[in-house]
Amino acid sequence: MRVNSAARARRYATSPDRIADALRDEILRGAIGAGEPLRQEELAARFQVSRIPIRDALLRLEAQGLVQVYPNRGAFVVSLSADDIREIYDLRLLLEGDILERAVPRLSVDDWRRIDAAHAEATRTAGTADWLEGDWTFHRALYEPAGRPRQLEMIEQLRGTVARYSAAPEILPDRTPDWLADHEAILQACRARSSVAARKRLESHLRAAADLVLGAGG
Repeated sequence: MRVNSAARARRYATSPDRIADALRDEILRGAIGAGEPLRQEELAARFQVSRIPIRDALLRLEAQGLVQVYPNRGAFVVSLSADDIREIYDLRLLLEGDILERAVPRLSVDDWRRIDAAHAEATRTAGTADWLEGDWTFHRALYEPAGRPRQLEMIEQLRGTVARYSAAPEILPDRTPDWLADHEAILQACRARSSVAARKRLESHLRAAADLVLGAGG
């Protein structure tokens, strides 16, 4: 049974990370809608903390691309148009394709241990409520060997910005086998040390994701 988000956050007292996790879960599930305000005083009362951890939690969500904080106006859940979503996926194609192409020639035995474990986790969580986290764990394991932390941070933020749309219930269930087949194809190209083929497989994977999100009315 899912633990109530407020109760879960209270258990960890004033931890901004835990409060951010609770709010992130609600944003991704659609319990807090696009464009809705996140008022510090209301959240402080709800989570039974001062405004300081609430402010810090909102800044964490902003860094993840889920919330926009405006000076003197407050925080709001990010709202995206179809053009916004397309632009984000275009940027992801550039950044993720590039970082994977750079990573492939550098993959070591230790990297492959991490990648294989991440792939197993992504496969295990596919089709469940945790699939987004498993998917990012897999992709991050592939990208990290490139040694481009700033680029990786940009990718994570872009992924976070569209995560709410990707997590919609109608997005993935019918496409889970195709999704997992894409992962296998990317891995095969990486194992063959074909950085160009790996990039092409990844770009096809991301284009399919963009089409699904936009087709679902994102």
